[in-house]
Amino acid sequence: MQAEAEISFEHAQAGAEYWVSLPQPSNTSAKSLTLEKARITGVPKGLRIVGYRAVSAQDTDGHAMGVAPAGTPQVHDLEHAPDHAGSPIQVKASATSDVYYLARLKVTGQVGGDLTGCRYWYRQGTTDYRQDLPCVTRISLGEPLGS
Repeated sequence: MQAEAEISFEHAQAGAEYWVSLPQPSNTSAKSLTLEKARITGVPKGLRIVGYRAVSAQDTDGHAMGVAPAGTPQVHDLEHAPDHAGSPIQVKASATSDVYYLARLKVTGQVGGDLTGCRYWYRQGTTDYRQDLPCVTRISLGEPLGS
């Protein structure tokens, strides 16, 4: 698998929840694989992951790359699209997955660093793999969007 991302969001509000996208996984091998789950591995003080979703880019107007406030019209598709998390996701050889993962996080206070590292678990043939990929999401408190 090959993917990485760096995202910034400077408008977070304490007590609010946001969706953060993980990099869209790609299978660079010559054999198909089954993606099982993905997680953010480094969560700083001031942020808490409250859940994950896996949605199809076909159901959400493409891969949502970035950070978006939860429960708003901008993320209606993300929150109401079929959730594939917990189900095996097939990724063909030399292809990018149509399904991508999102983490829902809550800002619990002053943010003490970046969200870092994206871990993917997958199976290829009869072998299970875990792969860590570089990804960074920088979230900081600031003026709310639209103010």
